[in-house]
Amino acid sequence: MKVGTHSNEMQDAIVGAMRQVLAPIETARGLPNACYADPAVMAIEQRRIFREGWFCAGFVMDVPDNGDLSPIEVAGLPLFLSRGMDGAIRVFHNVCRHRGRILVEAPTNTKKAIMCPYHSWTYGLDGRLIGTPHIGGPGKHTCPGFDGTDIGLKEVRSAEWFGLIFVDLSGIAEAFGTYIQPLARRWRAFEGVPLVHTGADCRIEFELACNWKLAVENYCEAYHLPWVHPELNRYSPLEQHYAIVEQTYSGQGSNCYAPGFPEGAPAFPNAPSLPAFWGSGAEYVALFPNVLLGLHRDHFFAV
Repeated sequence: MKVGTHSNEMQDAIVGAMRQVLAPIETARGLPNACYADPAVMAIEQRRIFREGWFCAGFVMDVPDNGDLSPIEVAGLPLFLSRGMDGAIRVFHNVCRHRGRILVEAPTNTKKAIMCPYHSWTYGLDGRLIGTPHIGGPGKHTCPGFDGTDIGLKEVRSAEWFGLIFVDLSGIAEAFGTYIQPLARRWRAFEGVPLVHTGADCRIEFELACNWKLAVENYCEAYHLPWVHPELNRYSPLEQHYAIVEQTYSGQGSNCYAPGFPEGAPAFPNAPSLPAFWGSGAEYVALFPNVLLGLHRDHFFAV
């Protein structure tokens, strides 16, 4: 009861604080400290942000081959990515429907099925329940009245865009096309461009010792460049940046993208037939709530 009461009080406090956050820029204030440090706020965010709409949960490169499985945890829930033998990527709750045992504990590849290590209940890569050994007694793999057609794995609504895998845990959010349309329209010049490479040399992993919102807020502005990244600021100075502020994404752009490579060094090819803007333009946006994107004429990245 105390936890619930604290959570409700905190939610009311956040609502009040948001009035200041959303005030005109001259009088606006940042979020209060509790929004970055209080576990009650994280619980509210998981419920209201990550369980009620679309967010990025992984990368297509996490399951590059048919039969690949990759476990993830999002919003406190265990899920796994699956690429079926049909090439389709699906996302499932990572629990057996029998006793709730975790099914996929590490990235792996299976050409046939997913087997629970507890009682060997077995599921196809499309989530169908296809095996229930000894359910009716030793040597009896079915039993009267048992119908497994409606107890396959619980699939999570998912979609792919720019090599990213998005999920909607609620199952009732707006259509993914509606969610992604504002940014897809802005970057429509890159539609159909093969931006995503899946080789082992295209990935960097690091941990940030901060609340997730701090990473997003830092990414959305170039104000800190002269002091925190002076070398980058010499290449891409603050005065060459512009702000991008939209309802579903926010960030910054640069008008001076011009990478220099030593003679003979390998370089990425430019995307074909781009508008002139992208000759020296680059954009860096946070697609809300949780994915950071950078787009250039010769490469793309996602965090």
